[in-house]
Amino acid sequence: MLGITVLGSGSSGNALVLHAGEVALLLDAGFSAREFTRRCAAADVDPGQICAIIVSHEHRDHIAGLGPVARRLGVPVYCNRLTGEAIRQGLPRPPAKLHLFASGNPFSINGIEIEPFSIPHDAIDPVAFVFRCQGLKVGIATDLGYASQLTQHRLLGCDALIIESNHDIAMLRESRRPWALKQRIMSRHGHLSNDASMELVGKVVNERTRCLILAHASQECNRYELVEQQAARRLAEMERTNISSHVARQDEPLPTLWL
Repeated sequence: MLGITVLGSGSSGNALVLHAGEVALLLDAGFSAREFTRRCAAADVDPGQICAIIVSHEHRDHIAGLGPVARRLGVPVYCNRLTGEAIRQGLPRPPAKLHLFASGNPFSINGIEIEPFSIPHDAIDPVAFVFRCQGLKVGIATDLGYASQLTQHRLLGCDALIIESNHDIAMLRESRRPWALKQRIMSRHGHLSNDASMELVGKVVNERTRCLILAHASQECNRYELVEQQAARRLAEMERTNISSHVARQDEPLPTLWL
């Protein structure tokens, strides 16, 4: 079985564990080593099973704890070349060695096939991922300004989907954030709104999909209940109320979801 544990998701820190048998992968390390350990304990995750860390991009909410977490776990870190350069320049104590992958080229770690693909976001070379193992497919796409044709193609036919649902457009526009920040978030290299997220759900959920997680919700410009309501309405319109739907939180992990 494959398992997914979202340890936390949002602008203050992101980390997700993908379980596959006796091993696990950590996607992003946006929490301190102490907070990462605390969240693993709260979610009943054994950090000793994590065999590698994979990084999506260099923004601080995805790599703040990367060096300490990697050293505490004693595991390799994987990222693409440009992200690796940004990590080395941006962290005071980056991991000693980074294993590089090329966006668009699949690679494997302990029997798990990983397919990184480029997404539009205001980072140096951001990627989303498809993971394949034991005949199952998991797609993870957060931190993207719009769902490109490539994104839609890669996410089609997943057993589980983790998709960004960052902000409510009206709440963002009415917030006290600087206009330049609002423009960045709403741009084609920003973040998916709830409406854009639900549109993507409608395009990539199919008969194979069993689990949907909406992630990276803004605590200032969104509400978890609103995301839940919109997802329930969208899945009902698609006559897919049998799909297990969840909204990832910033302050606490979700229970592990098994496929």
